Amino acid sequence: MSERKKAAVRGLLRGLGYLPLPLTHALAALLSLLLLLLPNRLRRVSRQQLRYCLPELGRARRLGIVAASLAHSAMATLEAPAIWFGPEWRLRRWLRAPEAAAQLAALRAQGRGLILLCPHWGAWELAGMFCAAQGPMTSVYKPQKGVMEALILEGRSRLGAQLAPTSPAGVKQVLSALKRGEMVGILPDHDPPEGSGVYAPLFGHPAHTMELVTKLAARTGAPVWFCLAERRPLLGFRIRLQPAPVAISDTRQGPAALNAGVEAVIRAAPRQYWWGYQRYRRRPTGSVDPYA
Repeated sequence: MSERKKAAVRGLLRGLGYLPLPLTHALAALLSLLLLLLPNRLRRVSRQQLRYCLPELGRARRLGIVAASLAHSAMATLEAPAIWFGPEWRLRRWLRAPEAAAQLAALRAQGRGLILLCPHWGAWELAGMFCAAQGPMTSVYKPQKGVMEALILEGRSRLGAQLAPTSPAGVKQVLSALKRGEMVGILPDHDPPEGSGVYAPLFGHPAHTMELVTKLAARTGAPVWFCLAERRPLLGFRIRLQPAPVAISDTRQGPAALNAGVEAVIRAAPRQYWWGYQRYRRRPTGSVDPYA
């Protein structure tokens, strides 16, 4: 991509970042309606994955969740420029959560470091930004191609977070942060690279699951918590913390416990989850392909 095109993308995203939140959500509603009506991969994968994970809900209810999930996914996409590049005074207002901030301060005061999990649920970009606003934070991210790499690095670090890539060097970076007693942020529902994960049950099916959280918790003794930013249309956001399963730090049970924690978050409000992400892209040999 040429420098002119990169500059145009930066300008577009920064311009979107200054739109009022109601207008952003209105545009997201229009986008999600198109996604719902027109054949597309996101809609197809969402339907397939919901049928695979929550068959007990019945077809009509699952289709309702698909429609809501597409809307929340569109909102998450269009909110990112506002979170990364929009007015800081407005961002600080969205991040106002005294109870969660007090909880986070108490956990940090233990001096053991803190692992914070922000799955693709609700306003996950805002959840990560909230953690970064409370103190020294290192966030793990998947490197991107082209202009998006620079934009993600700039946007996610605007409140002081350090970003660590999903690589051996990045793992060393987050381990050092925990040893200093700092916070580390991880998206726990990513399909990790081949060779860096194991299969563990998620909604009763084997899912390729990261071992990073378990290894970090077992090696450092750092507590593991979820940080969640619930999206409340017309009311903004509600940020809260909840403990992850204790067994996450167990080297044998850890990945299964991690998935159990993620599953509990999703089941509590499945409409806010990003069902369009192919979580079962990798599968054990001979297992059912939910996307066939």
